[in-house]
Formats: sequence, C-alpha cells, structure tokens
Amino acid sequence: MSTLPIVEPAQSRPAGHRGVPLLTEPSVGHYPEFRAFLARTFGLDADRIGGPGLLSVEGRFYELVFLGRSGTLFPSGVEIHALLPGLEPLDDDVADRDVWAVLGWLVDGVGGEWSAQYLATTGRIYRVPAAEQE
Repeated sequence: MSTLPIVEPAQSRPAGHRGVPLLTEPSVGHYPEFRAFLARTFGLDADRIGGPGLLSVEGRFYELVFLGRSGTLFPSGVEIHALLPGLEPLDDDVADRDVWAVLGWLVDGVGGEWSAQYLATTGRIYRVPAAEQE
C-alpha cells in the first residue's frame, strides 16, 4: 500500500461536507480482531454506540460509520463514506484508490493471519484497479 490513512480526531471533520457511502461491511464479527482493532483505534466502548471514526488520505477525508445490531458486540459492521465539500462530485478513481488504502491499513492493523501483502495479491487476482496500480 503506497499511502497510509491517518486517524484524525472527530472534531477535525470538515464543516460543510457530506458523506457519500463507498463500502459497507455488515459483519466485522467474522474475524473478532477486526472489531477489536476498530474499537481500540477509535476508542469505541462495547456498551454503547460510538460516533464515526475519521481518516484522512492525502488530505481527503473519510468517515467510518460504525453499525450496531441487537445481540452483537459493537461495532457489528462498518461503512466507509467519502466526505465531499458541498455538492462536489465524487472522483471514482481517487475514491477507489483511497478505499483500497483504508483496507490495507485495516488489514495491517489487525495483523495476525491477515497482511496487506495478501490483500494486494487477492486484489490483483480479482483485478481490482487500485491493487494493480501498486
């Protein structure tokens, strides 16, 4: 992964920006380390619903919206939203590259059996454009 996302404080969310959903993972419980990494990184408390996490990639902002589901530990899932100023259009190519960087950051952060190298290999096998640019 060439560009790593930076975790930003929630109060750094840029004003006047709207969230554009890019990716949803409805169940992070399939691998408990994913949930643990998100909870640790963004200070989420398992007993309550937390606010969104904020990441920046080369000055562009992305919000991680944590999902809750009755009967499961929080967060049960996560959505990645691009934060765009006003009514600016989404640059699909940039968003795809940035989401790929976020996925690499997430996989590296989880560690263990998961690695960004394996993610990149999987991306090339499935011809994910952002993976092929590395």
